[in-house]
Amino acid sequence: MSQDINVDIATPDDIEALKELTKQLVEELDQEFEPKRFDWGIRRRLYDPLQRHGIIIAKDTKNENTVVGMIIAELRIDPYGSSEGYIKQVFLRKNYRGKGLGKVLLDSALEHLKKVKVEKVKVNLKEKAKNATQLYKKSNFKKIYEVLELDFTEDNSKEEPKEKKGGFDNHY
Repeated sequence: MSQDINVDIATPDDIEALKELTKQLVEELDQEFEPKRFDWGIRRRLYDPLQRHGIIIAKDTKNENTVVGMIIAELRIDPYGSSEGYIKQVFLRKNYRGKGLGKVLLDSALEHLKKVKVEKVKVNLKEKAKNATQLYKKSNFKKIYEVLELDFTEDNSKEEPKEKKGGFDNHY
């Protein structure tokens, strides 16, 4: 990775740059950018005393300190009091991918989570981001479970199964 990249914790001064980066990358995934979702997901974290240090950004110092990457490392406490870390998002501009910057951001996020004493770190990968699996495997992440999703905003109707004649199934 180039020495021209500076990795640091995001501040409220970075909001507009983070918004631009998020918008670009969400649209690359063929999704619509939602400003309210950005406000909830990024802006609120920057002002939350427990989460604000978990947004780590990469700036290109040779390109006017443009934000070129971001990772969100979130702390959660489960109902039993155990602390867990979550890697919520990793965003890299296209021309900065494949150069080791994702690994640098991930390592920085893991260091942050170690400092806040999490016991485990989890990451969920969208199907379109499966190519990031290798990045996590290099950092010793293991596949533990698979997440399935039902989207109520989509038409999820299926044909009803044909009714069987006779037998146990007819009683229900």
